[in-house]
This record gives sequence, structure tokens and C-alpha cells, in this order.
Amino acid sequence: MNAREPQPLTVTLSALPRMSPRTASFIDVRSWVFWAGAALTVFGIWRWTPLVISGLSGSPTTGVLSAILWLLYGLVFLVLLYRLELFERRSPATVFGALLWGALAGPGMGVIAAPAMHDLVAAAIGSDNPWVPSFAAPLVEEPLKLLGVLALALIPGARVRSAADGLFYGAVVGLGFQVSEGFLYTATFGAESGTNTVTAMFLLRGIIGGLWSHATFAAVAGAGLGYFFNATADLKRRTGVLCGTVALSIALHGFFDAPVLGTNPFVNSVVKGLPVFLLFLAVLRWAHLRERRTFAGLAAHVVPDDLVSPGDFSTLATRRARRRARRWARRRGGYITARALKRLQGAQLSLLTAVHEDGWGSPRTVELSRDVRILAATLDRRQAEADSRR
Repeated sequence: MNAREPQPLTVTLSALPRMSPRTASFIDVRSWVFWAGAALTVFGIWRWTPLVISGLSGSPTTGVLSAILWLLYGLVFLVLLYRLELFERRSPATVFGALLWGALAGPGMGVIAAPAMHDLVAAAIGSDNPWVPSFAAPLVEEPLKLLGVLALALIPGARVRSAADGLFYGAVVGLGFQVSEGFLYTATFGAESGTNTVTAMFLLRGIIGGLWSHATFAAVAGAGLGYFFNATADLKRRTGVLCGTVALSIALHGFFDAPVLGTNPFVNSVVKGLPVFLLFLAVLRWAHLRERRTFAGLAAHVVPDDLVSPGDFSTLATRRARRRARRWARRRGGYITARALKRLQGAQLSLLTAVHEDGWGSPRTVELSRDVRILAATLDRRQAEADSRR
């Protein structure tokens, strides 16, 4: 095997060997962080569930309609979040845990923290000041959401290894928060005014405001947290990035809630939301570029060339490049060859992910190395058969 020694001067920290996590997800019964997070989640569920039940029972028709709309909304946006991933497929159990934190634990703790923060802000700037909610809500909700991402970052099995991982889990936590809060508002107002209000509230808080709401704010802070735990920069720089992204998420949330630009909620949401969304896209681009550099470093300096060479990675680096390679394979050898290439690409990405998460030489990398060799041989055979028929 053409093994090479890692080059620590050019490879990021996440490319260096690590101890394999004990578990395949965040569920780690030997981690005190897991049990602390579980206790806070139970407390949050205890405080939030009665409000959810009240929303359903106030008017069963509008409550059930609200629940269906928001659950479908959450499912669609979760699929979109998965589509934003460049290379990795995160553990479904860990994704569910992040959703649970955002939907129940965070809002449940917010039931206590939000009124207290509201009183503090009101005492500082005046209780009749219309800016009180735009200061109080972000100062409570953004740290509570980030606390869920922090718990995952401290549990090795969750495998939060980069800014992109932090961004993804922040977005998932924020999506859970958005669905839960959106349902409660929609069901509460719908019980008073009927199904038309349910539709209007869902349109405003979900469809119109969905791209620049809680998932966006939490993703920004989560990216900074992922960077803090995994970047090779000095502590001062990592702390500065973390504090900056957290402050940015709070500021974006406050700006979105600010009582400016008139009273039309639809115009208000779009005009204030677009710059928020553009800033999110900038953070997403930054996180993706860092992740791409890390995986390129793994292909260049850690993984042997017969498994994933730098040239191979050039066709794996983006979804567009992968699709372009499969189209070329289809023209050369037909559907079977293109399918064989797709399976090889998936195995190579899985291998790079395993090296990224567990380090080279872990049991996962040994198994996936074998898979890559088998699939590469299969692809070579398919291509040879196609060439012989020409």
C-alpha cells in the first residue's frame, strides 16, 4: 500500500490522527455532557410540553392543522439542509438529538429565561420602549440554541469536526426551534381567529420568513463554535471568531425583530430578511471552503493515492464536478458505468469523512479502504467492457 506520512505543517488539525469516539452518535452514556444535556432536555420538555398541548387543545381543528403544516415544513427544510452538505452525511440519531434540543429543550428553558431577560432589558431602557423584544429575545434564544451545539461539540461521538459541522447542527437546532415556536404562535392565534389566521401565520413565519429565521441565526453561531474547537489558529483568533459569530447571530436576530420599516409584516420580513440571508450565505461559503481545504489536504497528504488521489478529489470537490464526471462516464460506458462511478465516489467520500472524523488507521477507514478498492476495480472492469464493445 502506498502509505504516506502526514505532513502536520500543511494539514489542518482535523486531518491528524484522533482517538475513535466510543459511539457512532451523540448517545454516549459514559459522557457527563450527554447526561447533563439529557437532564436539561427533560427539564425543557417538562416546561414546553404543556404549552404545546394547550395549543392543540385550544381549537383541535386549527391546532392539528398548525401541527401538520409545521411538521411538513420542518421535514422539507431538513431535506434542504442535507442538500447543503458537501461531503458528509451526519448521524440520523445526532440530527434527531439536535432537533429535539431546538424544538423542546431550548424553548422550554426559554419559558423561564425569556421573561427574566425581558424584565432586565425593560428596566434598562424602559418598559414602554418598543425595542425591548428585539433586545431581550436574541439575548436568550441564541445562547440557548448554541448550548445544544456546544453539547454536541463536547461529545466525541457527535463528530463536530469543523465549522461546517457546527453550521449544520446549528441550523438543525434552529430549525427545531423555529418549527416549535411557529406552531405555538400559529395554533394560539388560530384558535382565536380560525383557519385563515393559521394560513396567514404559517405563510409569514414559515414561507416568507423561513430563510432568515432561527435556523439562519443559529447556523452562524454554530459555524463559529465549530471553528473554535477545530481550527489550528491560536486561541485568541479562535475566541475572536467564536465571539464574533455569536454576536453576529444575536445582532441579526435583533435586527430582524427590530420595530423599523413600517408595520406591514410581509414587507418588513422581506426587506429585513434579505441582508440577513446574504450574511448567512457568506458564512456558509466560508465554512464550505474550509471544509473543502481540509478534505483536499486529506487526499493530498494522508490518504494513499490508490484510494483517493489529489486528482480524484478534484472531481469530488463539488456536486457539480461529481455530476459532470458521471455524465462523462455515462457517455463513455452507459448507465452501468455511471452507476459504478457514483458508488465509487460515495465510497471515497465516506473514506475521507472517516479519516476526518476518526483519523487514518481507524477500523472505519480500514473497512472503507477495502470498499474503495473493490469499487474501483469494478469501475475499471465496466469501463474495459464498454471500451471493448466500441
